[in-house]
Amino acid sequence: MQDLTARQMREREFYSQYAQKHQDEDVVFDPVLGHEKRPWNSYWRLYQIVQDAFQSPSQRLLDFGCGWGTASMIYAHIGYQVSGFDVCDENIIASRRMAEKYGFSDRTDFSVQTAERLNYPDETFDVVAGIDILHHVEVEPALRETRRVLKPGGIAVFREFLVVPVFDTLRNSRFGTWLVPNDASIDDHRTEDEEKLSPNEVEIVKSVFPDHEFIRFNLLARFRRFLPNRNPGRPSKIEQLDQLVFRNVPPMQRFGGDVIMVLRK
Repeated sequence: MQDLTARQMREREFYSQYAQKHQDEDVVFDPVLGHEKRPWNSYWRLYQIVQDAFQSPSQRLLDFGCGWGTASMIYAHIGYQVSGFDVCDENIIASRRMAEKYGFSDRTDFSVQTAERLNYPDETFDVVAGIDILHHVEVEPALRETRRVLKPGGIAVFREFLVVPVFDTLRNSRFGTWLVPNDASIDDHRTEDEEKLSPNEVEIVKSVFPDHEFIRFNLLARFRRFLPNRNPGRPSKIEQLDQLVFRNVPPMQRFGGDVIMVLRK
Protein backbone atom coordinates (compact mmCIF):
# COMPACT_ATOMS: atom_id res chain seq x y z
CA MET A 1 0.00 0.00 0.00
CA GLN A 2 1.24 3.48 -0.88
CA ASP A 3 2.23 6.03 1.75
CA LEU A 4 -0.76 7.64 3.43
CA THR A 5 -1.48 11.33 3.84
CA ALA A 6 -2.11 12.71 7.32
CA ARG A 7 -5.83 12.74 6.60
CA GLN A 8 -5.83 9.13 5.40
CA MET A 9 -3.94 8.06 8.50
CA ARG A 10 -6.50 9.77 10.73
CA GLU A 11 -9.35 8.11 8.85
CA ARG A 12 -7.68 4.72 9.13
CA GLU A 13 -7.16 5.10 12.87
CA PHE A 14 -10.76 6.23 13.39
CA TYR A 15 -12.19 3.25 11.53
CA SER A 16 -9.83 0.84 13.23
CA GLN A 17 -11.64 1.80 16.43
CA TYR A 18 -15.10 2.11 14.88
CA ALA A 19 -14.92 -1.32 13.23
CA GLN A 20 -14.56 -3.00 16.60
CA LYS A 21 -18.08 -1.84 17.50
CA HIS A 22 -19.90 -2.55 14.25
CA GLN A 23 -18.19 -5.29 12.27
CA ASP A 24 -20.49 -8.05 13.57
CA GLU A 25 -23.74 -6.37 12.52
CA ASP A 26 -26.20 -8.45 10.53
CA VAL A 27 -26.90 -7.51 6.93
CA VAL A 28 -30.46 -6.46 6.08
CA PHE A 29 -31.23 -7.57 2.52
CA ASP A 30 -34.76 -6.12 2.45
CA PRO A 31 -33.99 -3.32 -0.07
CA VAL A 32 -33.25 -5.88 -2.82
CA LEU A 33 -35.61 -8.75 -1.93
CA GLY A 34 -38.52 -7.26 -3.86
CA HIS A 35 -41.11 -7.48 -1.07
CA GLU A 36 -41.41 -3.69 -1.01
CA LYS A 37 -39.73 -0.58 -2.39
CA ARG A 38 -38.93 2.66 -0.59
CA PRO A 39 -37.81 5.10 -3.32
CA TRP A 40 -38.09 7.97 -0.85
CA ASN A 41 -35.29 6.52 1.30
CA SER A 42 -31.85 7.38 -0.10
CA TYR A 43 -30.20 4.11 0.94
CA TRP A 44 -32.98 1.92 -0.44
CA ARG A 45 -32.98 4.02 -3.61
CA LEU A 46 -29.26 3.51 -4.17
CA TYR A 47 -29.61 -0.25 -3.82
CA GLN A 48 -32.55 -0.18 -6.27
CA ILE A 49 -30.51 1.74 -8.84
CA VAL A 50 -27.69 -0.78 -8.50
CA GLN A 51 -30.15 -3.65 -8.80
CA ASP A 52 -31.77 -2.12 -11.88
CA ALA A 53 -28.32 -1.92 -13.54
CA PHE A 54 -27.72 -5.64 -13.05
CA GLN A 55 -27.89 -7.73 -16.20
CA SER A 56 -25.44 -10.61 -15.85
CA PRO A 57 -23.46 -12.46 -13.13
CA SER A 58 -20.33 -11.58 -15.09
CA GLN A 59 -20.75 -7.90 -14.23
CA ARG A 60 -18.21 -6.46 -11.82
CA LEU A 61 -19.05 -3.92 -9.13
CA LEU A 62 -16.66 -1.87 -7.00
CA ASP A 63 -17.81 -1.15 -3.46
CA PHE A 64 -16.07 2.19 -3.07
CA GLY A 65 -14.97 2.41 0.57
CA CYS A 66 -16.57 -0.87 1.59
CA GLY A 67 -16.29 -0.48 5.36
CA TRP A 68 -16.95 -3.82 7.05
CA GLY A 69 -18.75 -5.23 4.01
CA THR A 70 -22.49 -4.90 4.60
CA ALA A 71 -23.21 -3.22 1.26
CA SER A 72 -20.89 -5.67 -0.51
CA MET A 73 -23.07 -8.52 0.70
CA ILE A 74 -26.15 -6.86 -0.76
CA TYR A 75 -24.41 -6.32 -4.11
CA ALA A 76 -23.25 -9.94 -4.15
CA HIS A 77 -26.79 -11.07 -3.34
CA ILE A 78 -28.02 -9.14 -6.39
CA GLY A 79 -25.54 -11.20 -8.42
CA TYR A 80 -22.52 -8.98 -9.03
CA GLN A 81 -18.91 -10.05 -8.78
CA VAL A 82 -17.92 -7.59 -6.05
CA SER A 83 -14.57 -5.98 -5.26
CA GLY A 84 -14.30 -3.77 -2.21
CA PHE A 85 -11.55 -1.56 -0.88
CA ASP A 86 -11.05 0.42 2.29
CA VAL A 87 -8.21 2.33 3.92
CA CYS A 88 -8.68 0.40 7.17
CA ASP A 89 -7.18 -3.09 7.56
CA GLU A 90 -9.73 -4.06 10.22
CA ASN A 91 -12.58 -3.26 7.84
CA ILE A 92 -11.09 -5.50 5.16
CA ILE A 93 -10.69 -8.36 7.65
CA ALA A 94 -14.31 -7.85 8.76
CA SER A 95 -15.50 -7.78 5.12
CA ARG A 96 -13.85 -11.11 4.37
CA ARG A 97 -15.38 -12.58 7.50
CA MET A 98 -18.76 -11.21 6.45
CA ALA A 99 -18.43 -12.85 3.03
CA GLU A 100 -17.72 -16.19 4.66
CA LYS A 101 -20.71 -15.79 6.98
CA TYR A 102 -23.13 -15.16 4.11
CA GLY A 103 -21.58 -17.55 1.60
CA PHE A 104 -20.25 -14.94 -0.84
CA SER A 105 -16.51 -15.60 -0.61
CA ASP A 106 -16.49 -16.84 -4.21
CA ARG A 107 -18.13 -13.64 -5.47
CA THR A 108 -16.17 -11.06 -3.46
CA ASP A 109 -12.63 -9.83 -2.98
CA PHE A 110 -11.39 -7.11 -0.64
CA SER A 111 -8.16 -5.14 -0.38
CA VAL A 112 -6.64 -2.22 1.52
CA GLN A 113 -6.43 0.77 -0.81
CA THR A 114 -7.05 4.51 -0.85
CA ALA A 115 -9.78 6.14 -2.91
CA GLU A 116 -7.37 8.62 -4.47
CA ARG A 117 -4.99 5.95 -5.88
CA LEU A 118 -6.74 2.72 -6.78
CA ASN A 119 -4.79 -0.36 -7.86
CA TYR A 120 -7.40 -1.69 -10.29
CA PRO A 121 -6.71 -1.64 -14.04
CA ASP A 122 -8.47 0.83 -16.33
CA GLU A 123 -12.04 -0.01 -17.33
CA THR A 124 -12.48 -2.87 -14.84
CA PHE A 125 -15.96 -2.28 -13.43
CA ASP A 126 -19.47 -2.06 -14.82
CA VAL A 127 -20.72 -0.31 -11.68
CA VAL A 128 -19.07 1.67 -8.88
CA ALA A 129 -21.17 2.25 -5.74
CA GLY A 130 -20.25 4.30 -2.70
CA ILE A 131 -22.28 5.09 0.40
CA ASP A 132 -21.35 8.13 2.51
CA ILE A 133 -17.71 7.96 1.41
CA LEU A 134 -16.81 10.96 -0.78
CA HIS A 135 -16.94 13.38 2.15
CA HIS A 136 -14.16 11.31 3.76
CA VAL A 137 -11.74 11.62 0.82
CA GLU A 138 -10.22 14.12 -1.60
CA VAL A 139 -13.09 14.43 -4.04
CA GLU A 140 -11.43 15.24 -7.35
CA PRO A 141 -8.72 12.54 -7.41
CA ALA A 142 -11.19 9.99 -6.03
CA LEU A 143 -13.70 10.73 -8.79
CA ARG A 144 -11.03 10.68 -11.48
CA GLU A 145 -10.02 7.23 -10.26
CA THR A 146 -13.69 6.24 -10.32
CA ARG A 147 -13.97 7.29 -13.95
CA ARG A 148 -10.72 5.54 -14.84
CA VAL A 149 -11.79 2.14 -13.47
CA LEU A 150 -15.30 2.31 -14.97
CA LYS A 151 -15.97 0.61 -18.27
CA PRO A 152 -17.39 2.76 -21.08
CA GLY A 153 -21.13 2.91 -20.53
CA GLY A 154 -20.72 2.08 -16.84
CA ILE A 155 -22.30 4.00 -13.97
CA ALA A 156 -21.10 5.25 -10.62
CA VAL A 157 -23.68 5.74 -7.87
CA PHE A 158 -22.82 7.68 -4.73
CA ARG A 159 -25.01 8.55 -1.77
CA GLU A 160 -23.72 11.70 -0.05
CA PHE A 161 -24.35 14.61 2.32
CA LEU A 162 -24.46 18.13 0.88
CA VAL A 163 -24.01 21.62 2.25
CA VAL A 164 -27.33 23.41 1.69
CA PRO A 165 -28.34 27.07 2.08
CA VAL A 166 -29.85 28.24 5.37
CA PHE A 167 -29.84 24.86 7.10
CA ASP A 168 -26.08 24.45 7.31
CA THR A 169 -25.55 28.09 8.22
CA LEU A 170 -27.80 27.50 11.22
CA ARG A 171 -26.34 24.06 11.83
CA ASN A 172 -22.81 25.46 12.11
CA SER A 173 -23.77 28.44 14.25
CA ARG A 174 -22.91 28.53 17.94
CA PHE A 175 -26.49 27.63 18.83
CA GLY A 176 -26.60 24.81 16.26
CA THR A 177 -23.41 23.17 17.49
CA TRP A 178 -24.58 23.56 21.08
CA LEU A 179 -27.89 21.87 20.24
CA VAL A 180 -26.28 19.10 18.13
CA PRO A 181 -22.50 18.89 18.65
CA ASN A 182 -20.46 18.06 15.56
CA ASP A 183 -17.10 17.24 17.10
CA ALA A 184 -15.31 14.05 16.05
CA SER A 185 -16.93 11.10 17.80
CA ILE A 186 -16.70 7.32 17.55
CA ASP A 187 -20.19 6.96 19.03
CA ASP A 188 -21.72 9.40 16.53
CA HIS A 189 -19.66 8.09 13.58
CA ARG A 190 -18.05 11.45 12.83
CA THR A 191 -14.39 11.76 11.90
CA GLU A 192 -12.13 14.75 12.40
CA ASP A 193 -11.82 15.61 8.71
CA GLU A 194 -15.21 14.80 7.24
CA GLU A 195 -17.30 17.63 5.85
CA LYS A 196 -20.43 17.66 3.73
CA LEU A 197 -19.80 18.14 0.02
CA SER A 198 -19.52 21.84 -0.73
CA PRO A 199 -20.95 23.58 -3.83
CA ASN A 200 -17.41 23.68 -5.26
CA GLU A 201 -17.07 19.92 -4.81
CA VAL A 202 -20.43 19.39 -6.47
CA GLU A 203 -19.09 21.33 -9.45
CA ILE A 204 -16.07 19.01 -9.49
CA VAL A 205 -18.43 16.04 -9.66
CA LYS A 206 -20.18 17.60 -12.64
CA SER A 207 -16.91 18.39 -14.41
CA VAL A 208 -15.51 14.86 -14.02
CA PHE A 209 -18.84 13.28 -15.00
CA PRO A 210 -20.69 15.60 -17.39
CA ASP A 211 -23.41 12.96 -17.76
CA HIS A 212 -24.93 13.05 -14.29
CA GLU A 213 -28.20 12.94 -12.39
CA PHE A 214 -28.74 14.20 -8.85
CA ILE A 215 -31.64 12.88 -6.77
CA ARG A 216 -32.27 14.88 -3.59
CA PHE A 217 -33.52 13.70 -0.20
CA ASN A 218 -33.76 14.91 3.40
CA LEU A 219 -35.67 18.16 3.56
CA LEU A 220 -38.04 17.91 6.53
CA ALA A 221 -36.61 14.52 7.44
CA ARG A 222 -33.53 16.22 8.83
CA PHE A 223 -35.62 17.05 11.91
CA ARG A 224 -36.39 13.39 12.72
CA ARG A 225 -33.69 13.33 15.38
CA PHE A 226 -35.86 15.63 17.48
CA LEU A 227 -38.96 13.43 17.12
CA PRO A 228 -39.80 10.18 18.94
CA ASN A 229 -39.09 7.12 16.78
CA ARG A 230 -41.64 4.54 17.85
CA ASN A 231 -41.25 2.25 14.82
CA PRO A 232 -37.65 2.50 13.54
CA GLY A 233 -38.11 -0.36 11.06
CA ARG A 234 -41.25 1.04 9.44
CA PRO A 235 -41.33 3.20 6.29
CA SER A 236 -40.79 6.86 7.08
CA LYS A 237 -43.78 9.11 6.44
CA ILE A 238 -41.63 12.21 6.63
CA GLU A 239 -39.26 10.88 3.93
CA GLN A 240 -42.28 10.25 1.73
CA LEU A 241 -43.45 13.81 2.38
CA ASP A 242 -40.04 15.14 1.32
CA GLN A 243 -40.31 13.41 -2.06
CA LEU A 244 -43.84 14.77 -2.50
CA VAL A 245 -42.54 18.28 -1.88
CA PHE A 246 -39.62 17.81 -4.28
CA ARG A 247 -41.94 16.53 -7.04
CA ASN A 248 -44.47 19.33 -6.70
CA VAL A 249 -42.13 22.20 -5.82
CA PRO A 250 -38.87 21.50 -7.73
CA PRO A 251 -37.03 24.63 -6.46
CA MET A 252 -37.13 23.09 -2.98
CA GLN A 253 -34.74 20.39 -4.14
CA ARG A 254 -31.81 22.73 -3.52
CA PHE A 255 -32.56 22.42 0.20
CA GLY A 256 -32.32 18.63 0.22
CA GLY A 257 -29.33 17.74 2.38
CA ASP A 258 -28.75 14.23 1.02
CA VAL A 259 -28.20 13.23 -2.58
CA ILE A 260 -27.79 10.21 -4.79
CA MET A 261 -25.47 11.01 -7.68
CA VAL A 262 -25.83 8.79 -10.73
CA LEU A 263 -22.73 9.35 -12.86
CA ARG A 264 -22.40 7.84 -16.32
CA LYS A 265 -19.20 7.31 -18.29
